[in-house]
Amino acid sequence: MGIGEKFGNPETVRKFDIEKIRKKLDGLKVVERVSDDTLFLLTYMAAISTADIERDRIFDHAGAQEEYEASVYFKQVHTLASKWGYEYAKACKYISQKIQDAYLSKFFGRMANILSSGEPEKKFLKHEKITREEIYSSEYERSVEALRKWTDGYTALMVSMTLVVTIILVSVMIYNIGNLETLASMTVLLTVFTCGLALYIIYKAAPAEKKIHKLQHRSREQKQIEFLTRVLLPPGVFTISFLFIHGTKIEMILLAVTLFTLPIGILAMIDDQKIDERDSSFPAFVKTLGTLAGTAGITISSAMENLDRENVDCLERGVETLHQGLSMGFKTSLCWEKFVGETGSELINRSSKIFTDAVGLGGDPAEIGNIVYSSSLAIVLLRMKRKLVSSGFRGIAIALHGVMVGLLIFVMEIIHKFSELVSSMNEAHSSVQGEMSGVSEMGMCLFNVADKVPFLDSFTFAIVLTLTISNAIVVKIVEGGGNYKLFFYGGLMSGISGILMVLVPPIVSTMFSFEI
Repeated sequence: MGIGEKFGNPETVRKFDIEKIRKKLDGLKVVERVSDDTLFLLTYMAAISTADIERDRIFDHAGAQEEYEASVYFKQVHTLASKWGYEYAKACKYISQKIQDAYLSKFFGRMANILSSGEPEKKFLKHEKITREEIYSSEYERSVEALRKWTDGYTALMVSMTLVVTIILVSVMIYNIGNLETLASMTVLLTVFTCGLALYIIYKAAPAEKKIHKLQHRSREQKQIEFLTRVLLPPGVFTISFLFIHGTKIEMILLAVTLFTLPIGILAMIDDQKIDERDSSFPAFVKTLGTLAGTAGITISSAMENLDRENVDCLERGVETLHQGLSMGFKTSLCWEKFVGETGSELINRSSKIFTDAVGLGGDPAEIGNIVYSSSLAIVLLRMKRKLVSSGFRGIAIALHGVMVGLLIFVMEIIHKFSELVSSMNEAHSSVQGEMSGVSEMGMCLFNVADKVPFLDSFTFAIVLTLTISNAIVVKIVEGGGNYKLFFYGGLMSGISGILMVLVPPIVSTMFSFEI
């Protein structure tokens, strides 16, 4: 039985398929964070359109780029036009009415008008790419400015929460708080909720960037990170679990966390820095390469022979390997994949794919090089602006974490000393029978905090742990980059907390020594 017989007639089949497309489009989530996906997809379309290929091939290639979320819309346009006989202008108009994203909805509407008027796609896509580049830059800069303000708010919020906890701890030494457990539990929950809310807001404010690619080939640092992860994390989890079960002091557990995570994090930071350097060098490289190939009318491999290796900076070794592979006749896609893989950069991955696909389709290398250069350079410059905010906040967050944790431990140790003093005074007065009046006994009970010290220790540790986790995550969110950077900031914050727990008590004991 054919599909037409199954559903009755071709018109039924058509309505059925259109309904499926509509449901898929309606079910797609709206991306709220500032993302460069649309910019790179338009860059891809503008680049391949320079080859003067047919309209259906442009939509077919755009819909096949599954790494971009917006590609599904172009795929649906191609499906409507190629399988169900829609004109591309009508298909774009239909899709524009189903998209929730405001920019894409207007884009497909404009595209429908352009296609119906007969204007070449090449000119329209190039103009839209430039427009989207300006819009993205503006949105990114506004996002960075919002990020700057929210990081200031986060800093003030954490200081306020620390002061509230400090006031509670000091109040215990002054007043006999009957519902201390309830108050402390509510304070911990409030701290966790506040930190979680602040992290969510900052996450939404920060631009969404994919900095590290997911290809099989990796950079040397990324391979080392994966190796260390397999070597350190399993024994680390076992060791920390063992220490926790056997009641080891909290500071030792925090230091153990640092021991097993910080080496991975350090490599992640080195890899992140090298990716930034490679990304900065790539726009000039791809523009020069395209210009050499386009003006001389030669292949990319031949153009590399005339390329000045000294001007590609940290890409020199990768470019040399790429040139050797192309010269020896290896498959072009495999040579570029190896080159991209060793850079570790998603920006280079996307830009290289755009460049090679467009050149492979017969486009002008010089024009394609300029298109890719413009988009990739815009991303690099915007990241520099973000780095100005993140680098300043990172220093403040690390210093502030040390101050906040040190203050809480300092106050807690004073409570320990105060509790010992009150206990000694109780014993001294109790040894003399009948000399303590009822009022005096009531006064001594008022300051007796010895039975509350274990609970206050747990309360203080809960706050310190919350601040440690929150401060590690927030710096990573503000900076962006790969998730392995969490190992660096997590290990660093844990190490600071653990070291302060080790050093502060002896200092307090030296500063406050009471004799009865």
